[in-house]
Amino acid sequence: MKAIKNLVYIKRIDIKGFKTFTKKVSLKLDKGLTVITGPNGSGKSNIVDAVKFALGELSPKEMRGSSLEDLISKSLSEHEAESAYVAIQFDNSDRRIPIDSDLVTISREFSKNGEGIYRVNGKRVSRKQLTDLLSSAGIHVNSFNIVPQHAITKMAEIAPEERRKIIEEMIGIAVYDARKTEALEELHKAEVNI
Repeated sequence: MKAIKNLVYIKRIDIKGFKTFTKKVSLKLDKGLTVITGPNGSGKSNIVDAVKFALGELSPKEMRGSSLEDLISKSLSEHEAESAYVAIQFDNSDRRIPIDSDLVTISREFSKNGEGIYRVNGKRVSRKQLTDLLSSAGIHVNSFNIVPQHAITKMAEIAPEERRKIIEEMIGIAVYDARKTEALEELHKAEVNI
């Protein structure tokens, strides 16, 4: 069996004006599994929400808000943010994201006036262009690239077959299983027609 290519990984996350992050915060990450720990109320879940936001999540509920405006930081001790901004820098040295650059930075900004802006390496793009680009590298906002806390418990409680399917999706082989199934169906149709 061939080794599965390394998944794209996040090198850095910049957050400003998003939920509890009024001031700019930059998180540098290394390859491999990243686990975010800390006491209750320290912003762990908000980091996950920020990543979902940048990847194009549209549902405020999925980011624990009732509206997109809820995502803009509302600090009492500092100036209230005018917008929520998140940028994610991906290592693209293997060109899994189809852009000829070792680093790819995607960003999303949502302002109080309701304007949402997506960018790839500083160039303004539509949400569809962004999600199509990320999808080509196996990055999907609603897949298991990001595993929230409640999902860990669920993983431990589900049946082994279902757990295997989720793990296969996480490491990227579920796509190949689907292609294999399609190919086998076409082969069967061809054999019937012979």
